[in-house]
Amino acid sequence: MIMKKDVQLKFALLLMLFVASFAACDDDDEKIDAGSPDFTFNSETGEYNVRIGKEVALCARVKDAVNPVYTWKREGKIVADDTVYYFKGEILGESFVNFRLDADNGSVEKQVKVTVVDRLAPQIKLESAAVAYCGIKKEFAAETEYTDETTTFEWSYGGQVVSHDSIMSFEEEDINVYTLALKVTNADGVDVKNINVSVIPEEKPLLFFDNARYVLPSMLDKAITMTCPIGKNVVLAPIKFAISDQAIYEWKVDGAVQSGQTSVCFDFKPSVEGKTYEIDVTATDNGKTASAKVYVECTPKEGTYFRDVTPKSSYISNYCYEFIPAPGQFINFPEGKTAEDARMTIQKTLDNGGGEGGYLASLGAWGGYFILKFDHSVENGGDGEPDFDMTGNPLGKYWCECGVVWVSQDENGDGVPNDTWYELKGSETGKPGITQRYALKYYRPTATKQDVLSIDNDGNLSFLRRNAYHPNSGYFPWFMEEEYYILTGTCLGNQFLTEGIETNWGFDWGYVDNINDPVGFRIDNAIQQDGTPAKLKYIDFVKVHTAQMGQGAAVGEVSTESSAAIDLRLKAKK
Repeated sequence: MIMKKDVQLKFALLLMLFVASFAACDDDDEKIDAGSPDFTFNSETGEYNVRIGKEVALCARVKDAVNPVYTWKREGKIVADDTVYYFKGEILGESFVNFRLDADNGSVEKQVKVTVVDRLAPQIKLESAAVAYCGIKKEFAAETEYTDETTTFEWSYGGQVVSHDSIMSFEEEDINVYTLALKVTNADGVDVKNINVSVIPEEKPLLFFDNARYVLPSMLDKAITMTCPIGKNVVLAPIKFAISDQAIYEWKVDGAVQSGQTSVCFDFKPSVEGKTYEIDVTATDNGKTASAKVYVECTPKEGTYFRDVTPKSSYISNYCYEFIPAPGQFINFPEGKTAEDARMTIQKTLDNGGGEGGYLASLGAWGGYFILKFDHSVENGGDGEPDFDMTGNPLGKYWCECGVVWVSQDENGDGVPNDTWYELKGSETGKPGITQRYALKYYRPTATKQDVLSIDNDGNLSFLRRNAYHPNSGYFPWFMEEEYYILTGTCLGNQFLTEGIETNWGFDWGYVDNINDPVGFRIDNAIQQDGTPAKLKYIDFVKVHTAQMGQGAAVGEVSTESSAAIDLRLKAKK
């Protein structure tokens, strides 16, 4: 019995040690998961101004700190031990204050500058451009710094003073750009700012199929036709506006509901060669619905319209079908120019033997594109080697303006790129923050010098600002005469950095105007809308579009520049 109790005691002790060590490991894991501590100040610049005799609050916003201790130091002396220090302006001039954070998981210290002045006029922080919806009231609050009990506000609109409150209510029915003026006054001075308000219709749920080309409002109710060779499949996925990711979809083929098909992607395999199928999709999202229609033509088997290389074949894609730029500082198609004029800027370069060493055009901001055609079909070598290449003008990894490549076969044999398009995956495909089926609606400005308003299909609003170094360029392609035009594709996100020298870092591989490793593009990388392999044996057409967002003060917007496409195997034989 004594031996049995000893064994039980030893087992209990071992169990306690195991539990304790496991708990210790858990504690360590929690510390690791906490990461390193950090903080930011309530001044983005780390600089503060205060009027003599007044106080300014220096605030540190702390994150990821385990058991933190705070210290504010001024001239080497501790002046506060909280996240907030109230600095009193007693002597004119500059002072420097350090905030230190000490925690179990690390320490960090940063410095701010406080300038004490004898006069401190107000500063308006409102953006110079805003968006409102037709017939819906929008409130503008006078976001300002350095206000006190003497501060007054004055809002003007249409040449008349309309309010003396800090908040102004604005409403207009018609699409246009309207100008508000805000005047803020305190005992030390005045600040005035104009706010240009773009009034647009409220976004409503919208579905449509684009097949890699631009879309105008007048085109939204017209169904396009896509192609699919007999024996293959095509994944259909509409572009959506004002529809959430939680929407439920209903798909119909020639009027018959497709059971179990409720996602935004529909994998369709036609079975009758020569038949054109009518496919309808309806999205239901929080009680709201939107519908779209597309036709799918079942074409002859893949390879029927393959075009062999001849002695006269060019290894350069030598015909431009379309050039639709996004707005940008190097886009100069004023009133009177046409889409054909834009196309011919590229075609003339190709006709004169250019397009290989340099680039054909700047595509403008996100979504701008061109479509090129080879005079023969470019085969998928299937050997892991690149099938074709397209270059740009990147300046090392720190300055790339990446474009996504799309490819298409002449599946219906008419020689026109009106067939189904497939994206070439790159190193970022499928990663968080990369958006397939992205769309941007560019609104036509009401005046040539205005910034260009855009809205994406998630409802995000932005303005493409005019670059100070190119103030007289066209920016908007004025041959787009309707209220707006929509560009679609893949968004690689924003790599743009403006700290010091403006940079836009590239990606590992798979993009135009990028430092790619490996070099070149493989037809094997063509994917369907759901990311599955397209399994193309060859291609006839190539499209490139600007795929990154970003805008700087010096360099302007990120804009892909691309050469023509080069058939690498045919070039090697020439």
